Amino acid sequence: MDDEVKSGGDVKIEDVMRPADTVRPDTLARDALKVMREHNVPGVPVTDEDGTLRGFVTDGQLLEAALPKYMKMMDRLSFVPENADKWVHYLTEAADRPVGEIMSSKVSSIELGRSELAVAHRMVHDGVSSVVITRDGKVEGIVNRLDLYATIVGLE
Repeated sequence: MDDEVKSGGDVKIEDVMRPADTVRPDTLARDALKVMREHNVPGVPVTDEDGTLRGFVTDGQLLEAALPKYMKMMDRLSFVPENADKWVHYLTEAADRPVGEIMSSKVSSIELGRSELAVAHRMVHDGVSSVVITRDGKVEGIVNRLDLYATIVGLE
């Protein structure tokens, strides 16, 4: 491929998107984390039984779910004892929660067939690094920022 930047319309989202590894709302957080680690992704779409997009869960949300609520409001932990046993307890407890309790139901998604510009705009507008691609509300794949940019500038 040339080192030239592709013009609008030359890049099809179907050529950039990857298959999306999904989980269900009743999937345990620990199992969602396994999927993320296996596929080296920071988050996965959450779908119902027929593949309809219901949410998105990230590694950050899983970690946040493990922290006690009061810690989320603190800037520093200087006066809190850093007891590893307590931390392990919180992590283990959070790992056994279903992702439906942790996920965000607000998902950056776009219908298949839209342009690469529309996907890039959604990423920038929503402040996300990936966009779920859907067809009639069902997950078709996912496009991440790095793949989109690299494909557009010809770094396949």
